[in-house]
Amino acid sequence: MLVKQIVTPEQLLTAIEQQSKMPMVRLGEALIALGLLSDEQLGEALEQQKRDRSVPLGELLVRMNLVTREQLQTALARKMGYPLVDVQQFPVEPEALRKVPYPVAERLHAMPLLVRDATVIVALVDPGKRLTLSELEFASQCKVVPVLAHHTHLERAIHEAYSKIGAVDSARAMAAEPLPFDIEPGDSNRLVESLERDTGEGEEEASIEQSDNSLVRLINTMIIEAHGQGVSDIHVETYPGRDKVKIRFRKDGLLQPYLELPHNYRSALIARIKIMCDLDISERRKPQDGKINFARFSPGYKIELRVATIPTNNGLEDVVMRILASAKPIPLDKLNLSPTNESRLKQAMERPYGLVLCVGPTGSGKTTTLHSALAHINVPERKIWTAEDPVEITQPGLRQVQVNPKIDWTFAKALRAFLRADPDVIMVGEVRDGETANMAVEASLTGHLVLSTLHTNSAPETVTRLLDMGMDPFNFADSLLVVLAQRLVRRLCGSCKLVTPATDEQVEEWLSDYLHAAPPDLPELSREAVRTEWLGRFGREGRLMHFHSPGCAACSNTGFKGRAGLHELMMVSRDLRRLIQTGARAEELQAQAMKEGMRTLRQDGIEKVLQGVTHIEEVRATSNL
Repeated sequence: MLVKQIVTPEQLLTAIEQQSKMPMVRLGEALIALGLLSDEQLGEALEQQKRDRSVPLGELLVRMNLVTREQLQTALARKMGYPLVDVQQFPVEPEALRKVPYPVAERLHAMPLLVRDATVIVALVDPGKRLTLSELEFASQCKVVPVLAHHTHLERAIHEAYSKIGAVDSARAMAAEPLPFDIEPGDSNRLVESLERDTGEGEEEASIEQSDNSLVRLINTMIIEAHGQGVSDIHVETYPGRDKVKIRFRKDGLLQPYLELPHNYRSALIARIKIMCDLDISERRKPQDGKINFARFSPGYKIELRVATIPTNNGLEDVVMRILASAKPIPLDKLNLSPTNESRLKQAMERPYGLVLCVGPTGSGKTTTLHSALAHINVPERKIWTAEDPVEITQPGLRQVQVNPKIDWTFAKALRAFLRADPDVIMVGEVRDGETANMAVEASLTGHLVLSTLHTNSAPETVTRLLDMGMDPFNFADSLLVVLAQRLVRRLCGSCKLVTPATDEQVEEWLSDYLHAAPPDLPELSREAVRTEWLGRFGREGRLMHFHSPGCAACSNTGFKGRAGLHELMMVSRDLRRLIQTGARAEELQAQAMKEGMRTLRQDGIEKVLQGVTHIEEVRATSNL
């Protein structure tokens, strides 16, 4: 080995500082630069690694007899800058050893050396192995800085160092097992029982060594079960004192209890989640956000989660994880659009240029609808660019970009870049500011079809909101093709759905709701005209039906399973365009749109009640009169 080994803390800290200033070099590039590996050999190893992602590249090269461990460590030290420590002579700090339990250090071949500012410096044979670093950070609840040690000396040095602090004998009875990343869903209750059994009544929030594996396994199981149940969000809520940690799932729009954990595990639980998404586990005073690529921890599941931590009272933290499961677009005719709305949306999407907006609150299915609309026009003859945060749905043919405001890669900048990339169609994930709105209008007026979303309550209100953001009313009116407002409601369970003739009181109640916002001078929206239309479209033997689901095992006795969309589609006509140019109020826009055939969210919802899709209370809870 031609690399000088480090033997003092001062040398080590200096070497780590120097390494932080070095350019990033990949392991394969380093080995090729040293003449230890050819391009063909590296390509062969990378192809094999694609078939088994669990084996790091360095370990794979050694197994394939392409390099020796000594050559691998030479590349890590000389070209990648990892400090090489002589663990036989280095004065190890007992405080560092206590940060990582001996069974974990022995299994991972990891030697903790120093602790500085909530950071533990650890010597490893392969300092680039991400899963090892994640587990060390979880075990120590500190940030880990990896350095290099010779593999022939490390095992003995670990044993001797831990023996000096009396950790070897006390740990023999509870040697840690390998982390079971590949777990079976459905065993969360058993894992909670294991945690409660392993935790004594008087035990405080300290290092809980023998249960670490169960906790890691529980988090993995929780994510897999949430994904399997169609959950959109996982809420982890911590409470002071001896109150248990509560975990709830948001399913079909409502929160439901999932499980509770002993109070002792609240810090370890939050720390583990932070480690999975590379957040600072020592920062508890400020909110943080990150992303978990769950395939790193369980290769059989392609799941991504967006994670937000929120500081709460008493120095605690809550975590909310949104599941971003990879998905394909739903065909436009499967979105539960009414025939009129579907026809009008397709007509707008087939225009060569203009602005299409989909609006509604967070979690109302706007991105799903836009991707379905894009799939309708996604043909080889069109170039389609999308800017999203995050990319939730992928489809071949689209050029998809994820924005990152932290590095100033915003929707507005992505849109500006797209305009230089010869687009036919552009989708911008969200209009967040006036700059993005103005650029979207400009792009639509220069021969591009532009799609985007906005957080507004109705289609007419969207127009007034954008005008308030400083849009030029004439340019905006000329560019706007259609605004689609939508909500999601719970769908009646098909397994226990019952149907009975509706009473006269129920029909009158539905009619009153339906006609509340209708202009008084529209004959097609008179009480008798609507009743006659309903009987023709939804009646059975001259009667309207009332649908309800009492609950069964298939829907967990809730009466609902899955969700359906309510829609309000405003097609911009010549008359509406004239009103927009004059700055008309939302009420005037709605009255004109309804004369031209628009139906409000409440009206579309009542029609879905008559079809047996959902219940009237669901419609009332998600739409205004």
